[in-house]
Amino acid sequence: MTSEISCAVIALGSNMGESADTLQKAVNAINALDEVSVIKASSMYRTKPVGYADQDDFTNAVLIARTTLSPAHLYDKLAALEIEFGRVRLFKNGPRTLDLDVIVCDEILSDDEHILLPHPRAQERAFVLVPLNEIAPDLIFPDTCNTVSAALKLLDPSDLDGISKLGPLVVPTSECI
Repeated sequence: MTSEISCAVIALGSNMGESADTLQKAVNAINALDEVSVIKASSMYRTKPVGYADQDDFTNAVLIARTTLSPAHLYDKLAALEIEFGRVRLFKNGPRTLDLDVIVCDEILSDDEHILLPHPRAQERAFVLVPLNEIAPDLIFPDTCNTVSAALKLLDPSDLDGISKLGPLVVPTSECI
């Protein structure tokens, strides 16, 4: 763990059950972690599956959070939340109740076997870039120095086929008593 505050981008995805409800509950659960505060969330988007195509469409979104956790500890907490939400990893790119990925954490570059940062395929994935472009188009990927909007323009136009905006995610606020 660390005592410094970092800014992390987290991608959310689901294609099993009530996916939109699952993503909202996941945002609330992430925000409820003692060391994490969600500050911004994208809209939810319906997207086509990538990798293994014979499955339902996904609901995807991204959020930006402040955290005092190291990227590895944040990853561990998110993996535990996936399990709480019923995630079972049957095979790569398969259906899932909830998928949570750390995409970027400040300017940190990591090739640690526990966590790779920035996420190695984030700049190739429309389901990450489209929602992230909504809330942080000028965010810079520290490995390529591309902004989110520039990375989005580098995608093949066919990668954007089938993406549709669904609706907002609500960012929880703490109430003062």
